[in-house]
Amino acid sequence: MRKIALRWSSRQSLLSGAVTVLFALGLLLILSLQVNSSYRAEVQRARDEAQNLAGVLEGQLASALREVDLVTNGLIRQLSPADLAQSDLGETRNKELQSLLLDQLAQIRQLDNLALFSTDVVITHRALDVPGSNIPLKAEDLERQRNNPFIERDYTRLNRNGNTQKPGLIIVHRVETQPGRLDGWVAASITTQYFDRVLGTLSLGHQGLTMLVDERLGIIASYPEAPPGFEPDAATLRGLRDGSQHGVQVRQTRIDGITRQTAYQQIGDTPFFIAVSLSSNDYLSRWYAEIRYYLIGGALLLAMALLMAYFFWQSRQLSEHLRHKEKRLDASESRFRQMIETTPVALVLSRPSDHFITYINQQAAQMFDLPQATALSMRVFQLYQDRLDFLNQLEDVHSGQPVRTLEVRLRRSNGETFWGHLSMSQASGSSGATLLIGISDITQQKRLEVELQHRATTDGLSGLANRNHFMEMSNHELVRAQRYGRPLTLMMIDIDHFKLINDEYGHDAGDAAIRAIALLCRNTLRDADLIGRMGGEEFAALLPETPMPMATLVAERLRARIEAYQLLTPDGECIRFTASIGITTLASGDSIVDPLLKRADLALYDAKHGGRNRVCQQEADTTVT
Repeated sequence: MRKIALRWSSRQSLLSGAVTVLFALGLLLILSLQVNSSYRAEVQRARDEAQNLAGVLEGQLASALREVDLVTNGLIRQLSPADLAQSDLGETRNKELQSLLLDQLAQIRQLDNLALFSTDVVITHRALDVPGSNIPLKAEDLERQRNNPFIERDYTRLNRNGNTQKPGLIIVHRVETQPGRLDGWVAASITTQYFDRVLGTLSLGHQGLTMLVDERLGIIASYPEAPPGFEPDAATLRGLRDGSQHGVQVRQTRIDGITRQTAYQQIGDTPFFIAVSLSSNDYLSRWYAEIRYYLIGGALLLAMALLMAYFFWQSRQLSEHLRHKEKRLDASESRFRQMIETTPVALVLSRPSDHFITYINQQAAQMFDLPQATALSMRVFQLYQDRLDFLNQLEDVHSGQPVRTLEVRLRRSNGETFWGHLSMSQASGSSGATLLIGISDITQQKRLEVELQHRATTDGLSGLANRNHFMEMSNHELVRAQRYGRPLTLMMIDIDHFKLINDEYGHDAGDAAIRAIALLCRNTLRDADLIGRMGGEEFAALLPETPMPMATLVAERLRARIEAYQLLTPDGECIRFTASIGITTLASGDSIVDPLLKRADLALYDAKHGGRNRVCQQEADTTVT
C-alpha cells in the first residue's frame, strides 16, 4: 500500500480558518450594502413616480375645472335676471334657455348637468331632466356666497340619493347682472364616473390607488376603492391649503404591513387635492426578485466558503487519520497482504466504532471501481445503495445472528448499482474489533433471473403475455373489480382462416400475422389493458374499468384496423386478413376468469358462424356495473 504524506500544522489550519471567516464577513457586508442601496433606490423611484403621477392628474383635473368655469361664465353673460328668477318665461324663451343650456353642456364632456337657480334656491331651468342627473342644492350650501359677494364660485358635494342620484361634485357660480345685487346661481354637476375615468388611466400596480379629496378629508372619488384603514394625511392637506407647504408632498405610511408612498397636490386654487398612493407590494416587487437572486448568489458563495473551510478541516482530519492508520497497518499489512490479495472474494475490513474502511483488497477495489487508497477515506456504508441495509445487517451481527450470502444492492464509485452476495462477521484482536465483509458480484445471475422470469411470462412469438401469465394477472384484476364493484370486459380475438395463410404463404407469414395482431392490439388498446396470446391464432384482452358499450366500440375499432392492415411478405406479396372478436362482461358471480373466457369464446363462436370479420357479444346473467 502506498503511503500518503500529507501534513498540516496548527498555524496553517488557523490561517485557513481566519481567511475563510474574513471572506464570509466581507461577503455579508457587501451583500447588505447592495441590498440597502437597491432598496433606497426603489423607494426613491416610487416617490418620484408618485410625484409625477400626482402632477399629471392635477393638470388634467385643473384643466377640466377651468373649462367648466369658462363655459359657466359664458353662460352667465347670456342670462337675464328673469331667466334666473322664473321658470315660466313663455314657450319661446323656455326653449331658448333649454337649447342654450344643452349647447353649453355639450361643450364639456365632464359635466353631467347644468341648472339655473333663483335667489331662494329654487331650480328654474336645467339642461337635462332625467333620473340621476338632478342637482339637489340646499340653502345652507349657498350661505357663504349669499353672505360674501366676493365669492364668485364655490363647491359642494353631490351626495348619493337612493339608487338614482349619482354622487359627485357641484360647482356653483354667483350671478350678478349689476354689482352688489344677487340674481341667482348657475350650478354645474360632475359625477364620480368622470373622476373614476380620469383616475383609472394611471398605471399604479395591483394595490396602488388615486383619490380626489376635499379640504374636509372627504373622499370625492377613489380608484380603486380605498382599502380599510387608509385615510389621507390631514396635516399635509392643511399645509397645502394654508400655503405653508407647496407643490407635491410625498408621505410614507404603513398600514397592515404594507408601506405606501403617497403624493399629495392641491388642484389649482380649489379646495380639492389629488392623492396618488403606491404600495410597497408593487414598487418593491422587482426589488424583491432581485434580492432573491442576491441572496441566492450570496448563499452559494457563503456555502462555497464554508465548504472550503470544511475541506481544509476534513483534509487535516484525513491527514491525522491516515497518519495513525499507517502506524497500525504497517505491522500487519505484510502478514495478510498475500493471503487477502490472492483470494477470489472481494473483501472489505472496517472499524466498528466509526465504520471507516481499514482495508480493501484488489478484488473489492475493482468491483467498486475505486482506488484502494481512496477507499480508506470512506465509510463502509457508502458502498451500499441503501444505508439502512447496512445498519440492519450490523444489528444482526451484533445480536449474534449470522449474515451469510445475503442478496444486497451495492453501489460503485460512479453511482452504478449492482447486486451482490454479502457475508458479514465481526472478529476481535489485539488492536480491537474488526468488521469483515465478503462480497460476490451476482449481477449476471440477477440478469439471468430476470430473463427467465420474462421467458416464463411472455409469449416468444408475439411478445404478449402467455396464457399462464394472462390467467394469473386476469384473476388478480377480476378480484379487484369484484371488490370495488367496477366494470370489467374480456374479449377473445381469433384470426379468420389462419390455416389458409399458413398453407398458401407459409408458416413465416403466419408468424408475421400473429406479430401484426399483437402490434395492432397494443396500438389500439390502453396501457392498462392486459393482452395475452392464448395459443395458436387466438388472443385475449382484459379491459378494466370498461363497460360493454365502450368495449364494443374498442373491439369494432380493432377489427377495422385488422381488416385494413396489409402484411407484406419478403417476396413483395400483400396479405390481408380479418379477425373475429367475442366480448363478454364480468358477472357478479364470477370468482375467476374462466367463466368469462367461456362466455367470450361462445361470443367468438357466434362471430365465426355469423360470417367472420365481426364483433359479437355474450351477456352475463348479472353484470357488474
